[in-house]
Amino acid sequence: MLPQTKLALVIAGNFFSDEDNADPGLLLGYLPEELAARCEIKEWSTQPSSHYSMSMTLAMEGMFESLADEGYAGIIVVSGSGVMEEMAYLVNLLWQHEAPVIFANLMVQGRAGVKEGLMNLHCSVLAALSDDARGRGVLLCSSGELFAADDVTLADPGSPDNAFQSPDRGSVGKMLNGEIKFFCEAKRPSFLARRPEELPNVEIMLACLGGGDILISSLASSRDLGGLVLAGFGAGNVPPSWVPTVRNILRRRIPVVITSRCLLSHVHKTNDFEGSFDKLTEMGVMSGGRLNPYKARIRLALGISAGLTDDGLSLYLLGRPVCDDVKPLYK
Repeated sequence: MLPQTKLALVIAGNFFSDEDNADPGLLLGYLPEELAARCEIKEWSTQPSSHYSMSMTLAMEGMFESLADEGYAGIIVVSGSGVMEEMAYLVNLLWQHEAPVIFANLMVQGRAGVKEGLMNLHCSVLAALSDDARGRGVLLCSSGELFAADDVTLADPGSPDNAFQSPDRGSVGKMLNGEIKFFCEAKRPSFLARRPEELPNVEIMLACLGGGDILISSLASSRDLGGLVLAGFGAGNVPPSWVPTVRNILRRRIPVVITSRCLLSHVHKTNDFEGSFDKLTEMGVMSGGRLNPYKARIRLALGISAGLTDDGLSLYLLGRPVCDDVKPLYK
């Protein structure tokens, strides 16, 4: 544990789902005195998580940058759990400091969940004070476990034990007998060379049995559309009726990405038919690789805002380096 370190406890939304008017100052009273003394509350927002946007989260990350510059050794974020997965992922794509950022899930449902939520707060504070947490980027704490932001997903908000899960790798650490134990490294992202500013409107189009034609046509006619993520069937296939509309979107120089709507799937070539992954990528649709639609949307928006070319976006979506000294990658 670092000596005389200070942590910022950022209130970025609602917490304790059964207490409508919870006082943020009360949180410190639930911690052991020696841990509470290390924390300073920073009230930033009390909005429900469903009211957040990518632009708001980008501004929040900018505030975290200021806190790191002020010398805080770690940042714990308390917010609603509904979009915590996406918020943590966006911050992780930009966060290059050694100080950890840990999103703490206090929104455990039911009266018995308050104790569980406070355990996650305790775990987050201990982790943020740990030398082993430095350089790991952004983590999410739930059920007394620490998950890497690039792989965590909200699986069952009603479960006190499995609200958040990491399908590919499991947790990277957990609280055992009052101590934090890390047992594997968190994967760090390929960072953008330029900081994104104003984020474009990127939408997700979910494939479903015989549906979606009206919605995708409406998106194609929108002047505000800045990018589109297709959440396709299986390995990345969409209905053939979508293809002319997708082609028209591409003609407008709007980036389109294909992902899978399946929880554990990733897009790849299977069969060569109209609307298949192979045909879509031949048209100019970019592969989302192993990204789920929500993470692909965030990456696409950040990449567009940072000025990546189509080649740069294709690399960034697959987690490959997009250095500023490679000119074809940036406009």
